[in-house]
Amino acid sequence: MKNVLRQILEPDLVPVREHYAHVKQKILDYTDDVDEHGDENNEKYRILEQELHLLTQKDMSQFNLWEWWEADGVENLAFRICLPDPPKVDDFSREELREVVERICTFVEPTPEIEQDEIAWLLWGNQSDFYHQLLKLNFATYDFKYFIRNKDKNGNYFEYSIEQKIEAIWVQTNH
Repeated sequence: MKNVLRQILEPDLVPVREHYAHVKQKILDYTDDVDEHGDENNEKYRILEQELHLLTQKDMSQFNLWEWWEADGVENLAFRICLPDPPKVDDFSREELREVVERICTFVEPTPEIEQDEIAWLLWGNQSDFYHQLLKLNFATYDFKYFIRNKDKNGNYFEYSIEQKIEAIWVQTNH
């Protein structure tokens, strides 16, 4: 794949590298404190939400800071909290759309360099979520169904090809 994405459309790892360890530790400390002392009125939870919001400027209501172990772990949670949300742009090109769709649909083995870098490893595991958010934000015609197996009116299963996904999402009135 040839990278045609502008830097603004790429995940910004600078804040992740800057805040990840701190955010992860705050979540673990909160969990330990609640396990030991409780948080009946959710005051400690609200304090944690506020601290993380001030640090990242993200809406913390989209994250479950308490029962993270029932999802996919504190590492992924801390990474997602630290990763800036994708941007809304007015000039998303068709070539960039193709690049994003291909990144979502193409499995790429992690390199040894990625496996040795915790932040790069977490990006490798979470980039599909980032790109789905990017498409949803920038294309009114985006629908997650384009990326999963579907059933037609006859009950037969099918998947959209990359070209069909691009055609379905790309609408000139969006740009």
